[in-house]
Amino acid sequence: MSAATAGAAAIGRHPSRPHAWPNPEPLRLRLLEWGFSVISIGFLVPLVITSLNSPRSEFWTVAGWLPLIVISDLLPVPIWGGVTIAPSLPILLAAAMLFQPATVGVLALVGSTDLREARRQIGIGHALFNRSQIAISVVTGSWIFHALGGDLNAWPRVLILAMLVLSVDILVNASLVLFARQVAMAAPLSEEVIGLLGGQPIPFLLSYVCFGLAAVLLAVVYRVAGNWALFAFMIPVLLARQVFVENARLLDMREAIFEKSRALLTVSEKMVDERREERLAVAAGLHDELLPPLYKVHLMGQVLRQDLATGRLLNLEDDLPELLGATEQASEATQGLIRELRHSGLGPDGLVGTLRLLIRDVESASRGRIQLEAKDVGGSPVVQLLAYQIAREALRNAVRHADASFIRVSLEREGPDMRLIVQDNGRGFDPISVDAEKHFGLLLMKERVELAGGVLHVESRVGQGTTIVARLPAETSSDSS
Repeated sequence: MSAATAGAAAIGRHPSRPHAWPNPEPLRLRLLEWGFSVISIGFLVPLVITSLNSPRSEFWTVAGWLPLIVISDLLPVPIWGGVTIAPSLPILLAAAMLFQPATVGVLALVGSTDLREARRQIGIGHALFNRSQIAISVVTGSWIFHALGGDLNAWPRVLILAMLVLSVDILVNASLVLFARQVAMAAPLSEEVIGLLGGQPIPFLLSYVCFGLAAVLLAVVYRVAGNWALFAFMIPVLLARQVFVENARLLDMREAIFEKSRALLTVSEKMVDERREERLAVAAGLHDELLPPLYKVHLMGQVLRQDLATGRLLNLEDDLPELLGATEQASEATQGLIRELRHSGLGPDGLVGTLRLLIRDVESASRGRIQLEAKDVGGSPVVQLLAYQIAREALRNAVRHADASFIRVSLEREGPDMRLIVQDNGRGFDPISVDAEKHFGLLLMKERVELAGGVLHVESRVGQGTTIVARLPAETSSDSS
């Protein structure tokens, strides 16, 4: 970003994307921060010394600008997923048009403020890097304006030069920010650019350019009213800040709606899978529990028919009890299936049996081997269904994304809780920079576990597999009531 982003769109504050800022910062990034800061300050010092020795030194003239810049930077505007704008942009650019580069450089270096510095959320090197890049970008813009003979009285030429100064300021600052982020984690450059442009490049750039060009008006007012104009500077700054705040809210709402829609789509797809697995579980129960006694009823009916056809009526006394017994057994099996279906959210075999069916289905479609160590843990139907969904999501991630050759599933009861562990030897991943496209279902499941009063812990390292541990209350509050 440009000087307006001060310590905000500088390194460490970036849009919501899978690539999180590393904490602590890697050594190569710290070396870059300190190296650039030392070079920048070393570049400014000779210019300052030369300016101080000049009979027309401007440093005392701009002293009144410092409080204004500090106050402006203490009102940062979040725009998209973490990037912020500090409203001091037009003030610094106005100073760049009015004063010499050395004066503006010191003004930006000293005055640019980041609340994270006071809160000790960033280190000294990080803070110096942010200040230095702002100073260099403003110095560059000021030098170009004066080198091309910029004159605030020459209209409309001054607008063209102001646009050039703003473009150079944005280019220098954004290049330094992007370079630092590439050094830190080598994230996709296209995503970084879109993030620094607020998520919506064209609307954001139009607003940003208009905001930056307000520097011309501020500079003209200062020429007329002198230091009294500094009080009036806050009027357009605060108005522009409010515009960016409202725009940020709209962007946040749009992103929230997108995430909700995506979550609903994922849930709908999972519901289709769950209905299929429920049908498979019911089919397995009918096959194992109901079909054998019904077949026996059919068989005994054929025997009785044969007895009647051949006139062996005495044999009916022996065969009829077997038919009645088979009929009773079929009736009991039917009642048992209905009873279990009513009381279990996972079909007639409950959680353990349905996990076996799930593992059998997953193994048939993959090359991995799955080991199940499960005990009957009881629990309410809602919690059993949630435990099953966690196991299914973990197994599918292990097979589809981690390419695991061995997976162990463990289910046991620990007092009032049940504990489910799914461990694989797959590729693993970095939980800090988790790929939302691959692990979105797992993140959604974590929210559902927490809503049920449980805890979901994911431990993984690249190349060392993944372990997912879910601890769930066996009985939910709704069940106990």
